[in-house]
Amino acid sequence: MTCDVSAGPPVTPGAAGTGEAAARPRGRSRRLRGRLAGLVAAAMLATPMLAACDGGLLGTSKADGPLDCSKYQESTPAAGAPLLLVLLDVTDNSAATAQRVATRVQPYLDTALKNGAYIRLVASGGTAMTYSDCFHGDRMFQIKRNNNRREEKDRVAAAKALGTEIDHVVQTERVSAKGSATGLLAGINDELNTVRSTPDVKVTDVTVLVWSDLLGTGQDSDCLNVDGKKASAPIAEALVKRCFETQQITAVGNDKVRFLGVNEGAADRPQQDLARYLKGELCRRISSDCS
Repeated sequence: MTCDVSAGPPVTPGAAGTGEAAARPRGRSRRLRGRLAGLVAAAMLATPMLAACDGGLLGTSKADGPLDCSKYQESTPAAGAPLLLVLLDVTDNSAATAQRVATRVQPYLDTALKNGAYIRLVASGGTAMTYSDCFHGDRMFQIKRNNNRREEKDRVAAAKALGTEIDHVVQTERVSAKGSATGLLAGINDELNTVRSTPDVKVTDVTVLVWSDLLGTGQDSDCLNVDGKKASAPIAEALVKRCFETQQITAVGNDKVRFLGVNEGAADRPQQDLARYLKGELCRRISSDCS
């Protein structure tokens, strides 16, 4: 179905080292009246037509249900498709943080929708893992249209809509007083194997996005617990070295790893320094393509 409602006004969518210890808290007339009445009637008639355009591909989900992610999925080509694995270490589930996370992930969603990619999302607020109802990693996301301008427009709308799923995941995640990114990083290879072993799924290259401030607090046995730790490069090196020596975290080979969220929160200078050092050490060991 195609729609071209050009008689009415534009429709606006509704809002649907320093030596200091580094650690984080978490946790006129009748004619005029007649014309006005005609405009109101036209607007009322146009509303359902707009809602029906392109099966609702306007960047929003139905008001009475969850986002229909199948609208943005296509059949996987015989050659396979890339995988985008999104890992969210949620230490703050506020609306502001959720929007920040969605905004940072948005360019990767747009690329996935343009080129075609499987998407899998795992989140943790410090305890159990949460899996997205939308991003299972078993179907390829892509927006394809015969018209280039239409394709770009629909792709932008789709990326925005999928961003609302990320926003929702962050805001609904229960945040524990203690926790770190260790569990998420430790599970990368398992998550990749889960997707690769899914029937009819053929993964080519992999990009892992890790949203975390890397300022974990928790048990002494957690290799990324920074409670009481000084902000220095040697300490960061020792922490990460322990992660790999104890196999709490294992390398992922040549798969791309991209850390987001480091130094993007309300951390003080010592915390920022330590997080930056930790990111550098993790990148040095976890993948040959990391930033």
